[in-house]
Amino acid sequence: MQRLERAGLAALAMLVLVSLLLGAAPAHAHKASDAYLHLQRKGDTIDLRWDIALRDLDAMLDLDTNADRKLSWGEVRTRLPDIRAYALARLRLQQGQCVLAEAQPPAVEDRIDGAYLVLRLQAPCKAGAALDIDYRLFREVDPTHRGLLRMEAEDAASAQPTVRSLDPSAGPVSLPWPGNAGEAGAAGTDAAAQADGGFFRDGIHHILIGYDHILFLICLLLPAVLRRRADGWEPVLAWREAVWPMLGIVTMFTIAHSITLALAGLKIVTISPRIIEPGIAITIMLAAVDNIYPVLRGRRKLFSFLFGLIHGFGFAGALAELDLPLRDFVIALLQFNLGVEAGQLMVVAVVLVALLALRNWQRYPPLVLRGGSALAVLVAAIWLGERVFDVKVLPFS
Repeated sequence: MQRLERAGLAALAMLVLVSLLLGAAPAHAHKASDAYLHLQRKGDTIDLRWDIALRDLDAMLDLDTNADRKLSWGEVRTRLPDIRAYALARLRLQQGQCVLAEAQPPAVEDRIDGAYLVLRLQAPCKAGAALDIDYRLFREVDPTHRGLLRMEAEDAASAQPTVRSLDPSAGPVSLPWPGNAGEAGAAGTDAAAQADGGFFRDGIHHILIGYDHILFLICLLLPAVLRRRADGWEPVLAWREAVWPMLGIVTMFTIAHSITLALAGLKIVTISPRIIEPGIAITIMLAAVDNIYPVLRGRRKLFSFLFGLIHGFGFAGALAELDLPLRDFVIALLQFNLGVEAGQLMVVAVVLVALLALRNWQRYPPLVLRGGSALAVLVAAIWLGERVFDVKVLPFS
């Protein structure tokens, strides 16, 4: 009976943990959904290059007609009218006064994170100090999506480009053209766009929708409120005994992923998501297994640093694709990284408070620590299989 009771309680604890981890909203363990918009003004004409991931278009429009999970050019080409109609209905310039039309035939371009459809569009548009943009791509199906915008003006070639992250749910925005941002003008990127903090919010957004990163942090946190003894685990006496060691581990993780985020964003080091995404799943499995059996042999700070190097590549793709001048890249990187850290601290604070409250429960080691870690191993193993074999099993992966 005791075994049945323990099994039942373990199952209940796992269901609760699943609900906490995965039940808040749909999210993606893989790379967040991004599209790239490069706007250039030439006199009274706007040229737009718009790169949209084929995986996102397929999820929306079901382009894979033969269901082989591989999009061919033939499948994309036959649906080009539908793709154009869908995309153009979700981007309005100057409240619809500047009507975009196709300037060149669409093309498919392979990038490190997959294939993108490249739309080259053009619109007659009277030159002004600012441009109103209403961006709504994938708003109805994917709350994680962002449009990463780079704006340039031919008549302000000496000015730095304006960069902005466009949230489809945020409504229209008005952005000054480079060189029209006030007295600072050509001295740098539009001050309003920088002060807006869009990349800071994107950093918070990215960590909160990244269930793989959150699950990894939780695996690090589960044993933080206990002390490992030769004969088992015992709860820490004071909250400081849990918080300070945990801060050391999280700091090592933060330093490491900040390093690789910068290296990947500057394109100094580039590694395919096909390697990084399975690697992230493996780090979760190792961190979780260490909670059951000490495979890391007490060197959690060292391994948190090494694992953080891998996780940093998972954050880096969007900034690298914007191809910004160094000064603007550093500003965007700093905002984004601070946002990631803020989101990370939010997760750590909430989970650590809950675990501190539970630490004296005698069933914490068997149910929360070992049961939660076993569940994490299972979820991470499924993610690993999904990412290696390009299949979908879990609805949140």
